[in-house]
Amino acid sequence: MKKILIIPLVLIIFIGGFFIYENFGGKIIGNEKCGDLTRDETWEGEVSVTCSVNVSEEATLTILPGTIIKFKHDRNYKTFERAGLFVRGTIIAKGTFEKQIWFTSDAPDPINGDWMGITVFNSKKSVFDYVIVEFAEIAITQFDSSVSVTNSIIRWINSEGLYAERSTPIIKNNTLYGNAYHDIALEQYNKDAVISNNYFKGGHHGVHFEKSAGIVKNNFFENYRVLKTDDPEFTISAGMESQIIIEDNKFQNVGKNLFAIDASVKSTLNNNQIVSGKQPPVFDYQDIKNFELNYIPGDEGDKFPYIYAEKDETRKVIKKIGKDLYFGWSLAYADGYLYRFSLGHGEVGEDLDFIKINPNTEVVERFGNNDIISPRGLAYDGEYFYINDGSLKKIFKFKLKENAKPGDFIVIVDSFDIPDAEKGGTAGLTSDGEFLYLVSRTGDKIWTLDKSGKVVGNIPFFTPGGSITYADGYFWVYAGCRKGLCKITKEGELVGEIYPAAKDPWALAWDGKYLWTLYRTSETWNDPKIFQVEILDDSL
Repeated sequence: MKKILIIPLVLIIFIGGFFIYENFGGKIIGNEKCGDLTRDETWEGEVSVTCSVNVSEEATLTILPGTIIKFKHDRNYKTFERAGLFVRGTIIAKGTFEKQIWFTSDAPDPINGDWMGITVFNSKKSVFDYVIVEFAEIAITQFDSSVSVTNSIIRWINSEGLYAERSTPIIKNNTLYGNAYHDIALEQYNKDAVISNNYFKGGHHGVHFEKSAGIVKNNFFENYRVLKTDDPEFTISAGMESQIIIEDNKFQNVGKNLFAIDASVKSTLNNNQIVSGKQPPVFDYQDIKNFELNYIPGDEGDKFPYIYAEKDETRKVIKKIGKDLYFGWSLAYADGYLYRFSLGHGEVGEDLDFIKINPNTEVVERFGNNDIISPRGLAYDGEYFYINDGSLKKIFKFKLKENAKPGDFIVIVDSFDIPDAEKGGTAGLTSDGEFLYLVSRTGDKIWTLDKSGKVVGNIPFFTPGGSITYADGYFWVYAGCRKGLCKITKEGELVGEIYPAAKDPWALAWDGKYLWTLYRTSETWNDPKIFQVEILDDSL
């Protein structure tokens, strides 16, 4: 039987700071899988996923014990056709302690970030039990779901190990290690999360809460003090008005930053012990490996290609600035300066600092902020700034007072709810001076708002990457075109495109001549993440 040639359609979903790529094509024969799965299906043996698989709402994918699933890897920034598994129906992946289910890369020399991972939407029945997930961008993500992950191994992941939004995750009896940022991250309105009896045996950060509620109980955290990055290691962190109970956990060989809990968090801490010489928990499953990384992703020796060519046929990097500011999701150009919000605790106010950067001298000035907790998209209309708060689901209008000095506070003059706030927070925001333009949650459109927040129209362009900036009659957006950075008209017509210069352009700005981009690169790296880019050839 001949294979059917399919030209895939690329979809990129914004996940709290990450972009998950879907690559839909057509289904292929035998144990090679690609494209839409519209009926119940059972996988067993060795399965090759050659482009991303989408399990539709009416379908259930059952994976039998002992199944090995290998996903297409791709490390070339000009193609980036990494496969993944996207579940809008139900997935039942139940192995046994003797026959674990294995989700892995198809590369002979696998590394972190080789494939996209598993994403589950609107599911109350999906289960992962006795599985191994390795070498993905994010291992398992759940939205608006209640997915259990039990008796499983999550390792060598490029971003978050387990991630959830607006869900009730149940995470028990797992082993997590060697992941690049958080082993578990719960962001945006998770509730009743249970994280219990897990073994966290070494990485950057253990568990993180944002605007979420849950309990972390009877876990064993070990070896969170041995990394070589400038990013402080900690075991459990919480911010943005979360509600957490942390009790009966043990911590061994951990750093001084045991907890990082913001003042806005309601926390209960009981019977957490720092121990020495204790044996970690013993599970009935084995931590089996076919290949082992000799580094922790996010360390200096990380082999994932976070930074791309300085120059290619589409663009050239002129300058890189912003060291010591780490990553973020906001960037705007105004009157000769770049502006963004900080990452982590504010040095001036209670919440993240508003930062002014001289792009020539790289001098940084910080201004206080006590209201904006999750800045995702910054705009300037010639008089006021506007910031989209992804957790509060509001746009704040603010300014710096006349002759503001470093250490002064921003002045908030108005705020309003974003469209479709019930669907969750959004990302990119920009202004042409007259209107605001906000990328929708799913990226299916760009909302046009007046300056009071009223929706007056939308631009029908699929740009799920979330980043956007206005540029002299056009917009630059992330995702929605083959090369990655897309130039579109106000009518939603694609008229140009260039390649990004690094991984994940989370915010864009235009100075009239150059495109400025705030990249994620590796979240743990203290590298200059703001790139000034000259566009050489944006032709289609």
